[in-house]
Amino acid sequence: MNCSRTKVSTLERVDLYQDRFVNTEQSIIRGTPVKKDAYTMAVFACIFHSDGKMLIQRRQKSKKSWPGMWDVSVGGAVTSGETSLTAVQREIAEELGIQVKEENLTKLLALYYDRMIHDFYSVEMDLTLSDLKLQEEEVMDVKWASCEEINQMIADGSFIPVYGEFIDLLFRMKTKRGILA
Repeated sequence: MNCSRTKVSTLERVDLYQDRFVNTEQSIIRGTPVKKDAYTMAVFACIFHSDGKMLIQRRQKSKKSWPGMWDVSVGGAVTSGETSLTAVQREIAEELGIQVKEENLTKLLALYYDRMIHDFYSVEMDLTLSDLKLQEEEVMDVKWASCEEINQMIADGSFIPVYGEFIDLLFRMKTKRGILA
């Protein structure tokens, strides 16, 4: 693949939330254990091509979680003071080097998982891989993949450990709103 690379590094603070996405107005350094009655927030973007495929990224081998494995298009923490929407726009710009307008993003659903709120967004963009500028610390590679191809990658252990049914759901919901708080 012939994508150019960018390098970004920061010490991140993340806000703490109560149930129902209520910001507690408290923050912690990212990676600090979260107390039982609080959550941090992460965002994920699924970029779809008009041919129905999703852009997936291969995580750098230096990542703490799931090094070298394939994942959805973009993911990252919502830093202190950001909204979920501004965070997903920032993560797309940082990891892939492209700008996405707010009106082009569809919030699909929000999940509570492992002391985190996970907000999933989708956007349709007919990008070529050469349009992308990959963030060196985060992204090793990218490619377009069908739902079936991603489910095969889950089965062979090269995609992060998610349920195939969840990937199926993301593909089915790509232009529809899901469960929102």
